[in-house]
Amino acid sequence: MATSDYEIGRVVAVDTAQITIELSRDLKALTRVTYEGSVEVGRINSYVIIPVGNRRIVAMVTKVVLTEENELRADKTMVTLPSSRRLMKATMIGTIEDKHFRQGISLFPVLDSPVYITSQDDLDIIFGRSQTADNSDDKPSYCIPIGKSAIFQDYQIKIDPDAFFGKHAAVIGSTGSGKSCSIATILQSILEQDEVKQTRFVILDTNGEYRTAFQKQNDQDCWEDAIDNCKCLYIPTDPSDEDYLAIPYWFMNSEDFIRLFRAAPGVQRPVLLNALSCARDEVTEFEQWRITREKLIYEINNILSVSARGRDGISAANIVSYCQGIKIFLRRRANREAIKELSYLYDEFNANDLIESADTIIQIIGSANKKGYYNALDIDKAQRIEEAIQPLLEILTKPIEGNTDMSSASADNPRYFSKSGFRYRYLENALTRDELNSARARENSSTMLMRIYRLLEDSRFEFLFGPTSSEWPYVEHSLAAFLRDILGMKSNLDISLSDKDILSLGQLPFYDRQRRGAKASNVVIIDLSLLASEVLENVTALIGRLILEFLQRLSDNKVSKVKRNDFPVVLILEEAQNYIKEHTGKSEEESISKLVFERIAREGRKFGLGLVVASQRPSELSKTVLSQCNSFIVHRLQNPEDLRYFKEIVPGIYGQLLDQLPALAERMALVLGECVQAPALVEMREVNPAPRSQNAKFYKSWVNPERDPDVEAVCAKWEGVKPREACTSEDENVNHE
Repeated sequence: MATSDYEIGRVVAVDTAQITIELSRDLKALTRVTYEGSVEVGRINSYVIIPVGNRRIVAMVTKVVLTEENELRADKTMVTLPSSRRLMKATMIGTIEDKHFRQGISLFPVLDSPVYITSQDDLDIIFGRSQTADNSDDKPSYCIPIGKSAIFQDYQIKIDPDAFFGKHAAVIGSTGSGKSCSIATILQSILEQDEVKQTRFVILDTNGEYRTAFQKQNDQDCWEDAIDNCKCLYIPTDPSDEDYLAIPYWFMNSEDFIRLFRAAPGVQRPVLLNALSCARDEVTEFEQWRITREKLIYEINNILSVSARGRDGISAANIVSYCQGIKIFLRRRANREAIKELSYLYDEFNANDLIESADTIIQIIGSANKKGYYNALDIDKAQRIEEAIQPLLEILTKPIEGNTDMSSASADNPRYFSKSGFRYRYLENALTRDELNSARARENSSTMLMRIYRLLEDSRFEFLFGPTSSEWPYVEHSLAAFLRDILGMKSNLDISLSDKDILSLGQLPFYDRQRRGAKASNVVIIDLSLLASEVLENVTALIGRLILEFLQRLSDNKVSKVKRNDFPVVLILEEAQNYIKEHTGKSEEESISKLVFERIAREGRKFGLGLVVASQRPSELSKTVLSQCNSFIVHRLQNPEDLRYFKEIVPGIYGQLLDQLPALAERMALVLGECVQAPALVEMREVNPAPRSQNAKFYKSWVNPERDPDVEAVCAKWEGVKPREACTSEDENVNHE
């Protein structure tokens, strides 16, 4: 092998990731002619081979230098010219063993080991061409072409879809470097495979650019699918579009409401959560006896709590007030049916017993003096109060035989509730629940209440809260219809949805699509470009959380009828730095979208939810999300802060490779990680059709001016008003007259 045509030098230095190679002096030019042809030596991003026993290490060339050395003779009488020494640095990326390439290094070369250029057989192994095609469902291997090698033009670069999507991927690059085109061409490549029958790609498109990559406009200006065997569902946020995005507010959980209404800890959050819980209970025809039971338990606990910790006259007065409140509540005519039902379900409960207990406690405390002050409680009185009321609490907290659901709805249940009932009834009830402190509760909740009222009356948020002048009615299977729609699933014709008499057309577009019998979609594009920035984080977090929690519940195959991970979904986050920002510590709380997508990044793989994160500013992106990505497609990246940050995220072995990122041409990208056989500089496939992300053609506009846009129509739509029709010349004459 020492005289082989493929040998180019020897190893002169080894560290944990790199080797230094001294090129042979007989290599006059940086080319080597073999029986396979002329091969360029020392080209950046090319590969070299270092044999170690029966295995061969593959290294990627990252640097070539020329140094000069003076030759020193013993007699010091001869003057010699400097001799050149050509050195090459390469990063070790994997090992070839038994004609299989595997990323990672488990052994290292020794000094003076020979170094060879890659043969055709080596390249076939590295790029997977020599492997037998394995189209099995369990192990697809590297089967999706995404481009060709920029160094070895005859070789396609293919990714493993299970590794790319299942273990999360990041597409990074400065604006205009080709991120959107790369994502689009990868999806198009997948959809072109004959074996692919159904995919579930959900794109959160914050720039409104992906539609043209999967749909086209026909002669009638109607949009239709542009790729064979691929159905695309486009969901805009423009409310003037009949298919606009609508996410009913009752899908939100307690944390969503807390973040959206900015409920502060202390008073505001308990008020909000109590109102949500009670609102969800009633509108689903939740039995009133449960609400009555909850109210009584709450008041009894107040009495026990105050008597246990309070020893002054104010505590005694509070207990008297609680007892009077219980008596008034039990004697109200509106509560009679609920109390009657409660007495039927609990044989030992009697409303009169509770009234008598309240009277007993008032007698234990005694009367107030002439100034209205009560005497302080002593230990004996506190114990007697507990003995009078505790047995009734034990009765009300017992489970009912045959009834496993004793708790009322929590604030997290995605149950329908009335918007007006929540606003005008349950918020007020929550504020006045503790009558002694109702004024303080209302004062402390004033900012939250103002925000709630403003959002409910703001037409920009009708997609979330419904029409400002009315509200959405209760409809059957609303959550299931939404998930089927957003995940691109076909309609379930075996169930009945509420008809148009209950929910008219146009109120919930996703529900309309399911009623019409929607077909399965391969790609669902949610265009968030016109969404109010104030709620971008809330909406993206809500969509991500609903998908994750739905997939988690599919794990119960007795209910879902599918096995865990049998329903994989890919969530593509465009311009992710806009709503998954790294927490700087300057704001009070981290954004809810950051918390949700960090949870997906950590746990999504277990339930079949993969992330593709696209960003032009990785330094602003959540470090947790980016560090969970095992595959990277990196385009030109020029910002020094972004470069430094990204180098800290990826494995250190790639450090030298990343130095070339600022100089990459458009469509060129470094592909790293588990999704590819070996790290490679790739010329990405040309996307066809392309997303609407091309650069503006300034000069063309300057030399070929076209007519001005209809500014008035655009602004009228922006303002949410109907533009006035242009008046005729006759109208103008009348006006002038």
